[in-house]
Amino acid sequence: MHAERVAVDAMPDPCQLLQPEAVVSRVGWYATPLALETAAELQAQARQVLQRTLVQGGYALAPRLAEMIAGFWLGRDVSHDYRSLVATVPETQQAAVELVFGQLLMSRKRAGALHHLNRGFELATATLAPAVYFILLRRHTLLRNLVLTATGSLAQTLPDLLQEARVIQRLQRGHGLPRTLRNPHDDTLG
Repeated sequence: MHAERVAVDAMPDPCQLLQPEAVVSRVGWYATPLALETAAELQAQARQVLQRTLVQGGYALAPRLAEMIAGFWLGRDVSHDYRSLVATVPETQQAAVELVFGQLLMSRKRAGALHHLNRGFELATATLAPAVYFILLRRHTLLRNLVLTATGSLAQTLPDLLQEARVIQRLQRGHGLPRTLRNPHDDTLG
């Protein structure tokens, strides 16, 4: 297993997914909004890498995720990409698929984002280093405060989403919600 570099809100460039032997970090946030031009370039490069990989008889998750990320920022419905990945990747790689798809949905505050983030976290839990476990737990717990809708909103970066979630959390605390209604992991979050 590859060691994951631990950074609190690591936001790797999706182009890194096109490098040979690219590893998808489960702590990385791959849903930073991309300009249309950048997304189109990423999609073209991802397709080239995928073609080369297939011609050589190989398989690689990272360029498939890069293509899904690019498609999302180009405005394409990537739910088919997601379903295809879930149906074809080995079980050991499903956490990455769920996390990235959940991140993309969360970046636009779309309904379903938390389901995919939670599923990815569940799948990855047994193999996460303690530091990564707590980074993801805290991040996902904070993101639960956001209001998600079927239509979503304008794209936001992870720092903006976390800041909005913190404000909502502070407002909720001001209304005296019982601790049991807030989060099932409060005992580990402090």
